[in-house]
Amino acid sequence: MSTVSRFSNWNVDELVILDISGSNIHDLRRDDLQQNYAGESILDVISAIAKVTFMPLSVGGRILCVEDIKDRLNAGADKCVINSRAVNDPPFIKQAATHFGSQCIVISIDAKQIGNGSYEVFIQDGQIATGICPIEWARECANAGCGEILLNSIDRDGTARGYDIDLIQSVVDAVNIPVIACGGVGHYDDFAPAIVKGGASAAAAANIFHFYELSYPIAKRTCIDSGVLMRPNKLGSFWLKREPVYDQKIENTLIDKRIELSKSKRKQIKKSNNLGVAKKWCQKCIYSSLSAVPVEFDDEGICMGCRMSEEKMNTSNDEWSGRLEKLRSIIESRRAGANTKYDCIIPVSGGKDSYFQTHIIKMELGFNPLLVTYDGNNYTDVGWRNLKRMQNVFDVDHIIVKPPIETLIKLNRLAFYAMGDMNWHAHMGITTMPVQIAVEEDIPILIWGEHGYTDVSGQFSTGDFPEMSYRDRLEHFGRGFEWNFFDGREGLTQEDLRYWRYPEDELLLKQNIRGLYLGNYVYWDANKHIELVIDRYRFEIADKPFDRTYRRMSNLDDMHENGVHDYLKFVKFGYGRCTDHACKDIRAGLMSRHQAINLAKKYDPVKPSDLDRWLEYVNMTEDEFDKIADTFRDPRIWQNVNGTWVREEIMQDEAFVK
Repeated sequence: MSTVSRFSNWNVDELVILDISGSNIHDLRRDDLQQNYAGESILDVISAIAKVTFMPLSVGGRILCVEDIKDRLNAGADKCVINSRAVNDPPFIKQAATHFGSQCIVISIDAKQIGNGSYEVFIQDGQIATGICPIEWARECANAGCGEILLNSIDRDGTARGYDIDLIQSVVDAVNIPVIACGGVGHYDDFAPAIVKGGASAAAAANIFHFYELSYPIAKRTCIDSGVLMRPNKLGSFWLKREPVYDQKIENTLIDKRIELSKSKRKQIKKSNNLGVAKKWCQKCIYSSLSAVPVEFDDEGICMGCRMSEEKMNTSNDEWSGRLEKLRSIIESRRAGANTKYDCIIPVSGGKDSYFQTHIIKMELGFNPLLVTYDGNNYTDVGWRNLKRMQNVFDVDHIIVKPPIETLIKLNRLAFYAMGDMNWHAHMGITTMPVQIAVEEDIPILIWGEHGYTDVSGQFSTGDFPEMSYRDRLEHFGRGFEWNFFDGREGLTQEDLRYWRYPEDELLLKQNIRGLYLGNYVYWDANKHIELVIDRYRFEIADKPFDRTYRRMSNLDDMHENGVHDYLKFVKFGYGRCTDHACKDIRAGLMSRHQAINLAKKYDPVKPSDLDRWLEYVNMTEDEFDKIADTFRDPRIWQNVNGTWVREEIMQDEAFVK
């Protein structure tokens, strides 16, 4: 919903949602997200989306009969997109158009070029060839009464090579209804040719709108500059603001219910939307389908995180060299006319990744970065020494910003009750404060580290190049909780919360702010990086093992990330930091699955020693902590057996062959 809210705030012209999932179960499952929805079907999803949609909404996927269309329209859709059912039963088009009106019926055509240079229609998510010519099929659909054609090029989809203009022209010439071009956008310059050369009535895309900051207004501006006649985009919506609007009375009630629930003697956890979803475990690493990040599996039972790791490892050295030069070119082109002293900002915590980022940008590419640190008051002694050493070993300027401790204590406590994550302030602080300084200092490029959702779960391909954005920050790092959620709680004011307020869109657009992930441009291997930064920059690792993982090089900058913060992940999802580290080492060929299972069984359940520090910090008892944490447990993983929490045993070797 936060994604659609962002699109509504951009005043997007139209939104198309295509359900390509293998089942009709759409369950967020997580109880620590602010934006959630009741139910589990696509109709529940549509109903939730419709509440924050101020644009025409087209919905496709799993439409088999007139009743399916009716249900989607009643749930909030304005149009329905039909693909496979139309091919398998052409009279259904006329039936649907007659029943609901042509304006409601959009026919989606997935076309692929075949050997002789002609095109063929494919159905079932592009898996089944039909032998049908898309030009003839589009003409038949138009004659049957559909109102629009959504034309997707399978060959171009996801390639970022631009639209197939020849395909678009041929279909546009064959019909007298609007044709929406889709498939292939990788750059803002790709949109205009679909309309100017191809003759399409509209140009649609997916990835580019999800991956970049202010992508929609930039795309429209680029089209207008290219001569396309369209309404200019206006930033900001009268109907829906960028920051979520919270009903504090309702939110307070939810928190009060959680506290009351924690005091009850329960034999089971709260109800789950769907306890019947099959649990899966990757056949290569040890991630499960119930992980904190979205995990999907291929037909061989391998998770997409492992597959993306293989893709990364198979990327040639020449490709990586080309990517690094691409990064150099982006930084050089963006700094023109901006701050002449600094070429970019590197948000750093002082960890191994911070050292590696600065090494690449300063020592290998020769740029002069400004380092920016958010200090959340959780540093270990060795982590603080590493942070302070950076300015000298790299000969760079370094800004460290530390909010008042009393404010941090309040946010630790409040976030724990609201989302079961006391470190909300740290995740949002490091993704906000550097952007504030980028705007203030007119430094348009920020260099982040690895992209977690690509590296961990394979939610993105290594060729997608996603960037840090307001939406990325809110959804992934903030779980839907923006700074204003805390406004007025425990006496916190807007002035107190200024460290977590993201700059206004107008400023981001004016200064062309972009947050690049270095992991998209260089081969990312933490085990190799740590060797480099120890050897060249005297980086210190922990002098003793952590409680919850075997690695000694990670999260030295925040004692609670490997500790109580990660323990809360274990309480929610049944696994922790050791599993994360072991999966990375399996993918790097450094560890067997059997070794990983044994390590995870040893470390993941450990209650960390830093909990004592945190409890004293926020004035909370361990019993109170445990009872609140218990309310976030996922019932598909945990059961209360005679007063003891017992998790679904996922760490047995035999579990992986099911």
